[in-house]
Amino acid sequence: MTASTTGKAVSKPADLRASAGIAKTLGQEFGAPVQNAVNTGATVAGQLTGWSVAGGRAHVGTGWSKALVDLQQRLASTAAAATRHP
Repeated sequence: MTASTTGKAVSKPADLRASAGIAKTLGQEFGAPVQNAVNTGATVAGQLTGWSVAGGRAHVGTGWSKALVDLQQRLASTAAAATRHP
């Protein structure tokens, strides 16, 4: 990325492709740990049934799972959008 004479950033196609590649790789590598965290959270919450902390643990798991899945989807969307530009 370089600065133009107008003071605006100018992105080169190669820079966009590189950024898309990084976002795609991060999204792919993030998939398994996200799924593992979601599964582990649900398992732990189920094992704590009857304990006073069970509800709180379940809430933490569901709250984080949405955020992690959303992040993974944003990485994939960013990669897809960046690769559509020539």
